[in-house]
Amino acid sequence: MQKIRGLTTIELMIALVIAAVLVSMGGPSFMRLIRSNSMSGAVNTFMADLRYARSEAVRRGGRVVMCRSATPEAPAPTCATAADTTNGWATGWLIFEDRDNDSSFNAGDNLLRVQAALKNVENIAEATSATVTLFKFTATGRLLDNTSSAGLLFGGTNFSSDLKRRVCISAGGRARIAGNAGTSCGTWNE
Repeated sequence: MQKIRGLTTIELMIALVIAAVLVSMGGPSFMRLIRSNSMSGAVNTFMADLRYARSEAVRRGGRVVMCRSATPEAPAPTCATAADTTNGWATGWLIFEDRDNDSSFNAGDNLLRVQAALKNVENIAEATSATVTLFKFTATGRLLDNTSSAGLLFGGTNFSSDLKRRVCISAGGRARIAGNAGTSCGTWNE
C-alpha cells in the first residue's frame, strides 16, 4: 500500500482561517505604520528644504525664497498666491535666489531646488488664519518679514490627530516639530 502525503481539505481550511485571523489583527497596525512613515517623510522633506533655503541665503549673502507652488514642475513654475489654498504646501514648492528682491520667481532669479507635490500627505495647511505662501530668508538666515513666522499642520483626512504633525517656523528662520495636531507653536522665537 502506498501512503499519499499532503493536506486534507479540513487541514487546509483550518490553516486559511488561522491566516485570515492573523492578517485581520495585523492589518490596521500595519496601515498605521505606513501612515506614520508617510508623515515622517513629508515633514522631513519640508524641514530639510527649509534648512537648505536658510543656509543658502547665508552662503550666498542674499535673499533666498522658499515659496509654495501649484505647478512646481512646470517649464515656467510660479509661486502660489493666497488664493491657492486647497492643499497648501502639499502641492510642492520652489527654492530660488531672489536676485531682484520681488519675492516671485522670474527670469532673473536662480532656481535652486524644486519639490514636486507630496503624494502621501494630502494637506499642509497654516495652523493660523494667516496664509503663509513663502518664506524669505536674509543673508543672516532670519526671515525677512517677522509676520511670516508660522505654524504648519501636516495631515489630512486620512490621518488621525495623533499622526498629524505641527511644524513651527520662528522669526529667526528655524523650524521645529512641535508635536501632533493637539499642540501649538506657542511663543517660540529662536
